[in-house]
Amino acid sequence: MENYSNAAVRHWKDAELLESGNRVENADHHYGFAAECAIKRVLIAFPAFSASGVLGSSYKQHINVLWDKVGHQSLQKSYPKLLAILKVTNAFSDWAVDQRYFGDGAVTSAALASHKKAASRLLGAVNLSGERRV
Repeated sequence: MENYSNAAVRHWKDAELLESGNRVENADHHYGFAAECAIKRVLIAFPAFSASGVLGSSYKQHINVLWDKVGHQSLQKSYPKLLAILKVTNAFSDWAVDQRYFGDGAVTSAALASHKKAASRLLGAVNLSGERRV
């Protein structure tokens, strides 16, 4: 069974470790996965997005696509900070799961910083802020 909370924190920690070793492309990849898992942590709890604790197939997307799919009013009451973040421009529109095949130097330091900041905000918005460093 998926444990998106655990996965979000694990990907965050892996990203930080990789970033500290100047493994920019892989760090950026994990910041994307951390952000994705943070959103899915919330979606799994709402019947509009999941059935019997299993995320609906239309929401089993990577962060660059998932960001724009989430806008359901049922989240507003429980996670207003999450929806506020997701209402702005998609911070991961330039991120792709296929970047795992990219060569070194493909991810800029500006892109890495932007993705890290967005992932940090998303984790905080879904109450995972106590388990990561910013």
